[in-house]
Amino acid sequence: MSNGELATTLERVAEGDRVAFRNLYQAVGPKLFSICKRLIRDHASAEDALQDVMVRIWEKSPLFDRTKGDAMPWMIALARSVIFNRLAKKPAPALSLSDADVAAVVERLSTSGDPLLGHDLRRCLGGLSEDQRRCIVMAYHYGLSYEELSALSAVPIGTVKSWIHRAIGQLQACLNK
Repeated sequence: MSNGELATTLERVAEGDRVAFRNLYQAVGPKLFSICKRLIRDHASAEDALQDVMVRIWEKSPLFDRTKGDAMPWMIALARSVIFNRLAKKPAPALSLSDADVAAVVERLSTSGDPLLGHDLRRCLGGLSEDQRRCIVMAYHYGLSYEELSALSAVPIGTVKSWIHRAIGQLQACLNK
């Protein structure tokens, strides 16, 4: 759906149109779910959060004003609000930084998509230091921030930033060979 169609559909939802709501859910549900999953990091909890997001959209739809902005960013802002409220109430489970977990992620990444990339990715990640490899996987696969990586690794944020910066350079050089 285009942004104009989303805005029109959202306005129909504000009038209580259940068919419009179903259409809106089908149009934006996958994108909002991906946001929920990326931020919550748990599939079942992300599904629950999406339901809360859609209820919030239904309830708040009369507040949407297309003259003040587009529909999708408005819904994403509502989604982020719902997610952050959920996260504040219940801390996310700790992620492991073990080598076995990192290896499992690399294996998953390498088996989906280009098989040559998987081999190259394993080879190049293998050339990184253990700390760099863990930070890269946790940042780019799990979406952890520098602050979260710093807390998990028990090192200063500047150190984490340096590890990631150097690792990205090494990975680029290695993958371009």
